[in-house]
Amino acid sequence: MELAFKTWTQVEEYLKSSQTLIVPVGSTEQHGPTALIGTDFLTAMDISRMVGEKACRLVAPSLNYGMANHHLGFPGSASLNPSTYILVIKDLVESWKCQGFKNFLFINGHGGNIAPLTSAFSEIKRGSENSKLSLVNWWHLKCVQDYENEAFKEENGFHATCGEVSVTQHFHPEAFKTITSQNFKVEKTINHWPLSSTEMKKFYPDGRMASNPGLATSAHGQKIAQLACDHICEMLKTWGF
Repeated sequence: MELAFKTWTQVEEYLKSSQTLIVPVGSTEQHGPTALIGTDFLTAMDISRMVGEKACRLVAPSLNYGMANHHLGFPGSASLNPSTYILVIKDLVESWKCQGFKNFLFINGHGGNIAPLTSAFSEIKRGSENSKLSLVNWWHLKCVQDYENEAFKEENGFHATCGEVSVTQHFHPEAFKTITSQNFKVEKTINHWPLSSTEMKKFYPDGRMASNPGLATSAHGQKIAQLACDHICEMLKTWGF
């Protein structure tokens, strides 16, 4: 059910029965010394694929770059400014709308995307009354949070979390063959937000935010991804997508 592997005629046929498109969005940014720079878009993409297969809905190629200005002090990170991100989302949605898509479910893997995504939705809706735009931040789902609270307790953290690292370990085990897992001391820092890249590096020098990704496992990742997939599929039914 991936758009990238369909022909335009196959998409045209799909639109006769469904006008829903799932759009995975994430970020390219550091996730501490033992997790992948692609974590945010990889988790969004993999969960979206699961949802697409289960719900028989097309899944767009993932948007791998997000609003991650605060991570730019760490090599490998890249970011779009909020204003740029809003324009990108608007252009993408308008492109698909003119072909007949009406329902857009964005499955998001990065907290920094939430504000510009909802702003873009508001701008799109101002000029359109017949399209539905919904955002699911998969790590905010109650079923996921309940599981993570039970499995990792206060060591899950806020960035480079045990949960998101577990999901990438499940779907991309080959990437972790050259990464040595280690446990970290969890330290909670109270500071203002948002942070500049310099402040981020100062307050969180190794890139983690109150997390111990050493607790992450592939088994946890499999369970979390399935919980997220099942819940999102139920949401699609409720919303009539």
